[in-house]
Amino acid sequence: MSTYNNFMILAFSAIAFGIALMWTSAEKLEKYSVLSAKQFGLSPFFIGSTIIAFGTSAPEMLTTFFVSLENKGAMVIGNVVGSNVANLSLVFGSMLLILAYKKLNISQDKSILINLVILLTSSLLVWFLIATNPFSIYTSAILLCCLISVILFWYKNSNAEEIDNSVTPEKNVFLKLLLSLVVLVFAAWLITHGANLILDQYNLGQLFIGYTVLAIGTSLPEIAASVSLALKGRYETVSGTLIGSNIFNGLCVLAIPGLFMRPEMSSGWSYSEWSPLLFLLFLVTLLFAYYIFMLSRKEQKAGFFLSFIFLSSYFFSLYYAF
Repeated sequence: MSTYNNFMILAFSAIAFGIALMWTSAEKLEKYSVLSAKQFGLSPFFIGSTIIAFGTSAPEMLTTFFVSLENKGAMVIGNVVGSNVANLSLVFGSMLLILAYKKLNISQDKSILINLVILLTSSLLVWFLIATNPFSIYTSAILLCCLISVILFWYKNSNAEEIDNSVTPEKNVFLKLLLSLVVLVFAAWLITHGANLILDQYNLGQLFIGYTVLAIGTSLPEIAASVSLALKGRYETVSGTLIGSNIFNGLCVLAIPGLFMRPEMSSGWSYSEWSPLLFLLFLVTLLFAYYIFMLSRKEQKAGFFLSFIFLSSYFFSLYYAF
């Protein structure tokens, strides 16, 4: 077997094994995060929008950290934008498809409306900062301050009476939570290493690799968590997970590169290449927000047509990423 074939087998094996580890560890992270959070009497939405969202966004944070060490700023943007599009198109679309197949109804509490406003506002802020200077320490400071403010708002408005007590308590929950996080770190490194090998071998753009390999790979935990929660009827937690994950990706993941304070991070970065994808991301976010708003007014049956629109939007976006 040629050296080239061995090289590519190594690259794709690293990505595949990393994704498999990430799927498993993220699912465990979600489980033990909920068990840990229950001890503090937090609501399902707060758990979904912070604990689970942080857990499922941890792959994006970790891969961004490792990619930033390589000074591949464009790949970071690709990971953030691609993951957010994937969350609302692939993840939410998959959930709707399953619910439509099972002919189930879906609804949302009216209290979610303020969080839709936060999601749209953070999306516009991220768009503006990416269009100006996404790799500066000032950008990182703005994003992190906004993230802290959002988390504090969620905490103050969480309702402890909504707690789900169906999960059976376990021993050594915090230790298991840390172990899941360690495995997640290793999985993120494997995916990043494999993506860099492919990038170097095929001379593919950082934008495309970040938007596809990293974005889809790191969005698999959201798919696993959201579909699992939806089948259990926890629609509010699903919405909280997706809203929180996209907010974390924008306000936290995007803040990581600027903390390195390296001018070479912006090498190969051009906003003009990303403007169509950022516009598409905002349209998908707007459609998601409108649909959740309608569900808060009246319970509706999940439909195949809307799930097709969400699912196809990601594959349509690949044209611009390539």
